[in-house]
Amino acid sequence: MANLQLVVFDLNGEEYGIDALAVNGILRHQKFSIHRVPGMPDVIEGMIDLRGKINYIFNLGVKFGCGKTTLSEESKLIMLNVRDSIAGCIVDEVTDIVSVDERDIQTTPVFLDNVKTKYIKGIVKIDDRMIIILIPELILSTEEYEAILSGK
Repeated sequence: MANLQLVVFDLNGEEYGIDALAVNGILRHQKFSIHRVPGMPDVIEGMIDLRGKINYIFNLGVKFGCGKTTLSEESKLIMLNVRDSIAGCIVDEVTDIVSVDERDIQTTPVFLDNVKTKYIKGIVKIDDRMIIILIPELILSTEEYEAILSGK
């Protein structure tokens, strides 16, 4: 089976991983002003100007139901290729890049298999660490994606 390279990040004390092929870039938040957009869902933090293009930034803390992620010195914006655009997410810190064998990924338990967790691919254990693997295309819900496209 194939190896999967993950960009690992910390959010509210938990480690998450996302396929490195979906990552368009990792930015220090201090270099960008995040502009709020009235009427957007709470999960959408705002937008930034990145190389002359508007990119939307979303708050994974809100998405995951663990409270709004506040920006700190270590906070990063992970820019993802999502559907036909680039969107970013605020994370506390990017901690690692690891390679895992896909056979070592444990699938999400059936009792977590609902609409609110469809974006979780599974969990991988590396030594004492447990990393929750996310599916980039599913992090943004259809409603959130449509709100970005329509500007509402």
